[in-house]
Amino acid sequence: MPIDNSNMLKVIEDFPQQCKTALELPKGMSVSGKVDKIVVCGMGGSAVGGDLLKICMHDSKIPVFVVRDYKVPDFVDENTLVFAVSYSGNTEETLAAYEDALKKKARIVAVTSGGQLGSMAKRVVKIPAGLQPRAALGYLFFPVLGVLVNSGIADVKGKEVEEMLDILSKTDEFKAVGERIAKKIGQRTPIVYASEMLAPVAYRWKTQFNENSKVASFCHTFSEMNHNEIAGFQTMNRSDFIAIFIRDKHDNERIKKRMDITKEIISTRVDVEEVFTKGEHLLSRIFSGIYYGDFASYYLAIANRVDPTPVTVIETLKKKLR
Repeated sequence: MPIDNSNMLKVIEDFPQQCKTALELPKGMSVSGKVDKIVVCGMGGSAVGGDLLKICMHDSKIPVFVVRDYKVPDFVDENTLVFAVSYSGNTEETLAAYEDALKKKARIVAVTSGGQLGSMAKRVVKIPAGLQPRAALGYLFFPVLGVLVNSGIADVKGKEVEEMLDILSKTDEFKAVGERIAKKIGQRTPIVYASEMLAPVAYRWKTQFNENSKVASFCHTFSEMNHNEIAGFQTMNRSDFIAIFIRDKHDNERIKKRMDITKEIISTRVDVEEVFTKGEHLLSRIFSGIYYGDFASYYLAIANRVDPTPVTVIETLKKKLR
């Protein structure tokens, strides 16, 4: 019997095309006037785009905040640009945060496939429906970035996008690495590490293992883990855990050295797998790192004979909340 009943593999394979399509969605949409802070409201797969935006805006003087809650911070005002991001348009936390931002007179752009948010919001980037939110990352991220670029708030060059799309188009390479990592994981719990700069990439791996593979997974960053979590490896067993390092050639040289030394130390207790991001530009490095994890979580699900698409326990919880 087939395990992948909804063909999640095809959805992941189509991710480069999704990114290409998503880049066109915010055409002509911009905001004017003073913007001195940006807030992205969302939950689950819809919030990850906000985490990635923080990376992309790292060198900007305009701070980016991600809100996974029912209200926005009290600093939100008429100079705040709020993105309300909900794939379904019915995420209760995001709807409540949207209404709170409205009361605080923020400028709001919604990114959604429809639902209540699509009806409530005056400015909407409409994205295609029919996917699991976690499988729609391109649709959830690039419209936000596109509005900022159109508004002169973010600066992304055409060559950066072209490099990313070219790298992601080599799907077989990502599949092969993902399948190899899944085989290495086996029945063990994966713990994913990256630099602080690429923390959202490690977090994305963790949540993909949770939702696609239906396994526990954890993540942390360098060099913070060197100040606490590394001590926990003294009591870990190779049969129970495996560490995955997401490495980037543009990481700080001290971070690279910390990763090397940490690998040497913890390898006495657990296996360590390394994955290297691809490309020169930030977008390429972010999304290549993510793409490896998407395939790894898919192949781990298949190895465990688990359908990667449904998240029944999450749907059950939502029904009980009604």
